[in-house]
Amino acid sequence: METDAQTYRIAVDCMGGDKGPAEVVQAVALALKKIGEGDRLILVGQEKVIRDAMRAAGLTSHPRVEIRHAPDVIGMDDKPMQAMKSKKNSSMIVALEMLKAGEVDAVVSTGNTKVMVGAGTLKVRLLPGVQRPALSAILPRKKGYSVVADVGANPETTPEQLVHNTVLGSLYSIAVLGTTKPKVGLLTVGTEEGKGGDRINRAHAYLKALNERFDWFEYVGPVEGFDVFQSDVDVIVTDGFTGNILIKTIEGLVYMIKDLVGEKVKRNPLYLGAGLVLLPLLRNLKSHLRPERFGGAPLLGLNGLVMKAHGSSNRYGTCAAIVMAHNACSKAMNKKASELLAVANEVVAEVQQGA
Repeated sequence: METDAQTYRIAVDCMGGDKGPAEVVQAVALALKKIGEGDRLILVGQEKVIRDAMRAAGLTSHPRVEIRHAPDVIGMDDKPMQAMKSKKNSSMIVALEMLKAGEVDAVVSTGNTKVMVGAGTLKVRLLPGVQRPALSAILPRKKGYSVVADVGANPETTPEQLVHNTVLGSLYSIAVLGTTKPKVGLLTVGTEEGKGGDRINRAHAYLKALNERFDWFEYVGPVEGFDVFQSDVDVIVTDGFTGNILIKTIEGLVYMIKDLVGEKVKRNPLYLGAGLVLLPLLRNLKSHLRPERFGGAPLLGLNGLVMKAHGSSNRYGTCAAIVMAHNACSKAMNKKASELLAVANEVVAEVQQGA
């Protein structure tokens, strides 16, 4: 267990996700052993359901756990505006209201991503200078890990918003992965100048100018999908539509290859030798992509820390998201982000005026 002079209060949405409140409460039991001794977890949701789950998890009357009753539940099929209007007393909305009011330092949820993005933007508000939030994810590469931003919050990103994703993703890489000077690549269809369309070309021009102003990250230029695993790029900047397809394609490909190798070995013993070599490698890659590896995807750009765990997360994945939220609280990312975004927007304006 960590000991830290600074303590934090984290709200956990117990009603979202595919595995139900009991699994979330089991995650809380695990997380209490990993975060600071003075930290408190506030479980938000239907009180009776949570108390029953706490009893089963051995957390009855735990001194570092509180319950905030929220009778409504947001389902995975609920639409953002409809949910925010008709389910104001849902666990997700109540948790975000607590963050807005300063009652907690972070929110963790396995619930509906679209509602989380919409409600987070409206309730918690954006940092000064940010136009739209970005979900980030961490992917393995040949050596180390890369942050990808955005992976689903904003499907239609402007060139200016790609600049914001660069600043936010780079700060997250520094805070979570310990990167000293992140190398940033803009995901597109080719590394040559002029490829990728007007939006990518404008973002490329902004990032080149920003690279001359900032010395805390290095913009290496456009990168292709091939570079996600093979390059040493620390931050991959893209729109939410492309980023979401990227991570889901990678995950699906790994599962498919693993299953194919397993089937070949079962059908033909001659493949056993190759299978014994490949399967451990594929299991290793698969483990890097599992939710329990890093737990959550922070909704970057909000005026408060919101950690979105995968909807299918088990107790270990949700626990990892809680621990990530705790660790991110200590990095004071938002204060740094506000200062750097102001400079980034100035640089963008200068490029636009000189065009």
